[in-house]
Amino acid sequence: MEKQEIVKTIVECFRNNGKLLIFGNGGSAAESSHLAAEFVGKGFPAIALTDPAVITSLANDYSFKEIFSRQIWAIGESNDIAIAMTTSGKSANVVEGIKMAKAMDITVIEWPRNKGKNTGEIQEYQLKLIHYVYQAVDSCFSASRV
Repeated sequence: MEKQEIVKTIVECFRNNGKLLIFGNGGSAAESSHLAAEFVGKGFPAIALTDPAVITSLANDYSFKEIFSRQIWAIGESNDIAIAMTTSGKSANVVEGIKMAKAMDITVIEWPRNKGKNTGEIQEYQLKLIHYVYQAVDSCFSASRV
């Protein structure tokens, strides 16, 4: 999904009273929290599915593969967006989160990797995209928000 389409999709989600459910592992988990914080700071509903207590309890009681899918199942609604942040696109728990979101008719955005050659390049691109997207989304609402 191109960045303009991501912005349009998120704007539509917020206009329909939806929220963002953002998830990833390691550095992508940190970026998930970062993206959620940017949106929440602007007054938009966004949740990073990165709480260590939730993740470790789900991993212990069920499996690490289910740490995102179970959270999406518990709090996701069809007007939400699930944003999967990953540098490889292959993590089993991210893939399961995507599957759950799709099964619940939740729009999925796989955060673009821009064909980076290594993890660092991908993460730099994704970080720039975080700032572009939240600023563009906010500008769509700035005339009508305090």
